[in-house]
Amino acid sequence: MRLREEQDAAYRAALEADQARERQRREEQERLEREAAEAERKRKEEEEARERAAREAAEKEAARARMRQEKALSLGDEPEKGPNVTQVLVRFPTGERKERRFHSTALIQAVYDYVDSLGCLEVEDYNLVSNFPRVTYGTEKRSLTLKEAGLHPQASLFVELN
Repeated sequence: MRLREEQDAAYRAALEADQARERQRREEQERLEREAAEAERKRKEEEEARERAAREAAEKEAARARMRQEKALSLGDEPEKGPNVTQVLVRFPTGERKERRFHSTALIQAVYDYVDSLGCLEVEDYNLVSNFPRVTYGTEKRSLTLKEAGLHPQASLFVELN
């Protein structure tokens, strides 16, 4: 009888050990599945964030392109040389130079629109500045005509980034 009890006890111990191993294996499997699901969720979130960022960048670039096109169209054709025409040279921080003629009655805002239409700048916050005498043609002076601002018959302006 004693042998039978020992065998039963050994069987129960082995069964409990097997059940514990099985429970541990299931818990490990569940943990791995949770980690895999979490990794997949994070991957999807990152992918969605990348797609959203790419979409926003494309929309922003399209808006900038539309704005450049609208400003270029608002300038109209470049006037021929004449007594009421101002020659404006714009120098960019990159060293690039662009020249255009404007009517002397055109507003300084038209020169800003011209600079914006070129798409040479990645920033929107800048001022046009004359070197000598140093004058900054900021927001408050954009409504002046080129003649009123003393930029007629020719002017050399620098783009100064803010």
